[in-house]
Amino acid sequence: LDLYIYELTRTFPQLFFIFFKKIIDPLSDIFDPLNLIIICLIIILLIFNFKYLLKNKNKFNLIKEKTGLTSEKIINSVDYFSLICRHFIVSLALAGILCNLIKYVMGVARPKYFFNEGFERIDFFNLYHKTNSFPSGHTQAAFTVALLFMIYLKRYYFLIFFIAALMGISRIFMSMHFPSDIFFGAYLGAVIPVFLYNFYKPKIDSFDSKNLVSFNDFIKLIYWRIFI
Repeated sequence: LDLYIYELTRTFPQLFFIFFKKIIDPLSDIFDPLNLIIICLIIILLIFNFKYLLKNKNKFNLIKEKTGLTSEKIINSVDYFSLICRHFIVSLALAGILCNLIKYVMGVARPKYFFNEGFERIDFFNLYHKTNSFPSGHTQAAFTVALLFMIYLKRYYFLIFFIAALMGISRIFMSMHFPSDIFFGAYLGAVIPVFLYNFYKPKIDSFDSKNLVSFNDFIKLIYWRIFI
């Protein structure tokens, strides 16, 4: 079935291949896990710096004046978003590590090398790039990011899922993966952040939403912290 579905996609009009290569695949670079991890680390460092800012009343009062936020909202919000960033970092890192370990163990040849260069379908414990098709790392990353956004945005579920699915499917049309690689990559990518959320949820739920700022206000808070 895996081979049949893959070969069936070869019969699709060329427009499909152009769409996935030119429009969908570049999204993988934008939402690359490493980029998101770096962004989250930067935010955590800035948040950590807030602890020192509390000692400087003049600067802290200036931030309150610029943002119009109370001390309680600022302190609660930086702790809250710091927790979310930690969830992002751990989920992205753990899912990526597990995905690559499975790739090494399974040693599944990528479609274009299996069909065109006569590679074995499975060659266990192989680090060779051409034989680390299962599971799809791009799909795993797409669904890990998607589930994290779903958990915290609590909206746009269908749109987020649809974009992640397209990112996964694009790997088939680019001859990099079989359908089973996509399916398991999506499963792994979705399970990890949900599993880890169980550990973060009690702390996240302990925050009173009335004492938290919106994400837009949090960005403004970070902006003023950088320039004050």
